[in-house]
Amino acid sequence: MIEIRDGLTVDEYHDLRRSVGWNIKNIHIVENAIKNSVIIKKAIYDNKVIGMGRVIGDGLYYLVVDVVVDPKYQKRGIGKKIIDEIIKEIENRTEKGQSSSINLMSMGGKEEFYEKCGFTKVPFGYTGYGMIKRIEK
Repeated sequence: MIEIRDGLTVDEYHDLRRSVGWNIKNIHIVENAIKNSVIIKKAIYDNKVIGMGRVIGDGLYYLVVDVVVDPKYQKRGIGKKIIDEIIKEIENRTEKGQSSSINLMSMGGKEEFYEKCGFTKVPFGYTGYGMIKRIEK
């Protein structure tokens, strides 16, 4: 049975990034990123972390980052469970009569997954395109 829990270690973070071919980040930067995340969810199966989702935010706006499921466990609804738990926690944090925005930048080809989780492609209605600026040294 898949279990969703809070928290994440640097090793778990790096193991999941490696599993999907993403580059490994500086340990001190990852420690800081984990510490400054407002929500972290991880999927555990057979005592092994097989998925994660991390959120940064300020209570008005939330940004979902680092959503990863080990390829050996993809296509089993684990990513959706992680996103559903993140959404549920943000709903619980949003006070009655107020609103919050959950934003994300989808990896190419994963937009349909996020649409199934209730997200809408940008632009729509009053919004413009999502924007990004990367800084690389």
